[in-house]
Amino acid sequence: MTNSADLVLDGLARRYGSTTAVARMDLTVAAGELVALLGPSGCGKTTTLRMVAGFIEPSEGRILLRGKDITTMPAHQRDTGMVFQSYALFPHLSVAENIAFGLKRRGVPKPEIAQRVARMVALLQLQGLEARLPKQLSGGQQQRVAVGRALVINPAVVLLDEPFSNLDALLREGTRIELRRLQTELGLTTLFVTHDQAEAMAISDRIAVMNKGRLEQLGTPREVYERPATRFVASFIGRANIFVSRDGRSEDGIPLDGPEGTLVLRPERVTLDEAPAEGPNAVAGTVDLLSFLGTGTQAVLRLPGGRQLLVEGPASLADRFHTGGPATARWMRDDLVALPAE
Repeated sequence: MTNSADLVLDGLARRYGSTTAVARMDLTVAAGELVALLGPSGCGKTTTLRMVAGFIEPSEGRILLRGKDITTMPAHQRDTGMVFQSYALFPHLSVAENIAFGLKRRGVPKPEIAQRVARMVALLQLQGLEARLPKQLSGGQQQRVAVGRALVINPAVVLLDEPFSNLDALLREGTRIELRRLQTELGLTTLFVTHDQAEAMAISDRIAVMNKGRLEQLGTPREVYERPATRFVASFIGRANIFVSRDGRSEDGIPLDGPEGTLVLRPERVTLDEAPAEGPNAVAGTVDLLSFLGTGTQAVLRLPGGRQLLVEGPASLADRFHTGGPATARWMRDDLVALPAE
């Protein structure tokens, strides 16, 4: 723990009978940092967030907020701001009244409430919508109101429970960029739950990858992508080709020039050409699929043993190769990343 730590989870666990939802998690979130809890459904990320919020009682461990133990403190007494997946706006209150709700509950003087709500409305670009009810807003506008309600109370930590999941793809991308700008500008300490790898990579300072209630890896987006700690992390963060190398060959006979053990090869590190496959780190196959994505092309190469090799390359791949045709995949020794022994 450092002096700049705003939030500390110390051996935090939650069990339901014989089922462990979260297994003794240790996590420190620094002041002004955005940490994503990332993992598949049922991995324990939302349970962890709700323990921090005070909605679920831990079975074990402590939660420290700016050095104060809040483990047993009621939710309404914790200095946290929560943005729910469903937004949970009050349908009978206007935009301004929804944002002001937490301030009124805290007994903030009316002139200060008006000032802080006006500032939040401006920050979130909600001017002109102050008198509207939630049903009169778009999904993106509702999401911004929910964020404003959480931030206006100046919480020690902001808790985000998949806040973009109800938005369409284009609005989702724009909203998460705006939220990251706001979080950075205001220096907000933030714990963010998501199952979307791209979302976590795009806006997080660090990512806590969870699986089956356990913290598999904690690191920057680049660290967890380029140096995954486990096979699960390698396959869950982005796309990956995974080999098990013994005596210079993979389990299906591909000649490999690289370290022994379990190896990760990212699709963007693979190139395709028409030349014969000679030597290690080269294998010929048949193009099973070509997907043109505008900025690039994804390909699936079926190898003689039946393995599918994932490839990501320039848009021109869609012009040079065709489905059902031959291609040779190549990569360099340094492209093979060895996983630590589990």
